[in-house]
Amino acid sequence: MCISAIEPDRLAGQEAGAADSTQVADSLTVPEGVAGGPSPAGAFLRGSLVPGWGHAASGSLTRGAFYFGAESLAGWMLYKTARRLGVAREQARLWEERVTARLMMDGVTDPMEIETLLGEDEQVARFRGLVNAREEQREDWFAVAIFTLLLSGVDAFVSAHLQDFPEPLTIEGDPAGGGVEVAVRIPVG
Repeated sequence: MCISAIEPDRLAGQEAGAADSTQVADSLTVPEGVAGGPSPAGAFLRGSLVPGWGHAASGSLTRGAFYFGAESLAGWMLYKTARRLGVAREQARLWEERVTARLMMDGVTDPMEIETLLGEDEQVARFRGLVNAREEQREDWFAVAIFTLLLSGVDAFVSAHLQDFPEPLTIEGDPAGGGVEVAVRIPVG
């Protein structure tokens, strides 16, 4: 911003006259070439940090809300899957302890033999499979969350590039006459 020089004998706390305020207002203009929104790189960075922020800064509020909602959903599912994974691990641990105690009561004390028999037990195998499935679900939701985050940044980058682009096509209907008007704007010069 450029601020023009004000009379040197005037202090900041003094009232300015009408002519002085007009002079200052005229000099507080935005230089040519500076857009109102963020740069494409800034929009990408914002969209990659907080989904929807880059879109909101570029004026694409609906898209920003979509990406924020999608990332929130992915985060919630990641949290929910992590909780379910903890429950599955606890259940597997309890069944392993139960089967190990039963094997020790039967006289099996060799750790290698206990581990082999644990793998053959139906309930232990079922809970170990559940733990593996929950771990894969967690990985999947983590991948979805990262993908959505990066997609938000890339789409914010594109939105920032297109924020000043004119509307190329408009379609308007006439409910009374039943006609449709199609207009194409092509900037020249």
